[in-house]
Amino acid sequence: SGGYWISMNADKIFAEPTTITGSIGVFGVLFNIQELGNENGITWDTVKIGQFADLNNNSRPKTEEELALIQNMVDSIYERFITNVATARNLPKEKVAEIAQGRVWSGVSAQELGLVDEITGIEGAIKFAAEKAELGDGWKVEEYPKSRSLEQRIFRSLSGVEAEISTSPVDPLTAEFQKLQQELASLRAMNDPYGIYTRLPFNLRID
Repeated sequence: SGGYWISMNADKIFAEPTTITGSIGVFGVLFNIQELGNENGITWDTVKIGQFADLNNNSRPKTEEELALIQNMVDSIYERFITNVATARNLPKEKVAEIAQGRVWSGVSAQELGLVDEITGIEGAIKFAAEKAELGDGWKVEEYPKSRSLEQRIFRSLSGVEAEISTSPVDPLTAEFQKLQQELASLRAMNDPYGIYTRLPFNLRID
C-alpha cells in the first residue's frame, strides 16, 4: 500500500513481471493488553479531559463510539487513496474501487489494469530517470552502500560490526589506529553479560 501510495504520482511507474503491485487498501489494528497486564500485576490509571483523549490507550477495550470514530478514519483514508489513484492514473474512480480493496496484482496484470506504465527492471527505470533529468550521455550510476571488500565482509560476519570503507590512502599511524578501533568495536559487540562467546586466539588479516 505505502509503496503504491508514494509512486502513484510519478511521471512513469515501472514494474517487473512478478512485482507485487497495488494493495490499494487501508486497515487499522487495535491492541488491548489489559488482560495480559493484569495477569502480570500491571494496572492502569487514566486522567483525561475529553471523551476521546485516550483513544490510543491500549489498556482497555474500545467503546462503540471509539470504534466508530476509528473506522471513520480508516474509511476516510481509503476514500482518499482511491481518489488519488484515480486522479494520478487517469482512471475512473469506479474502476479503481473495483481493483482496490487491498488486492495485489502481478506487474503484468497491473499494467493491463492501468496501474503500471512499463514492464522493465531497475535498468529501464534508471535510464528513464536520466533522460527525464536531461543528463546526456556522460552519466553513471553510483551504488550505495559501497561494495565491501572480502576482508570487510569477513570482519562484519565475525564481529557484527561494520568495518569502515575508505578509498583514500591513509598514513601508517592512522591505519594502525583504525585497526585498533576495529578491535575495540569487536570487543564491544561481545558485551552481553548473559552471552557466551568464543574467539580465535589470533587475528585474521587478509591483505
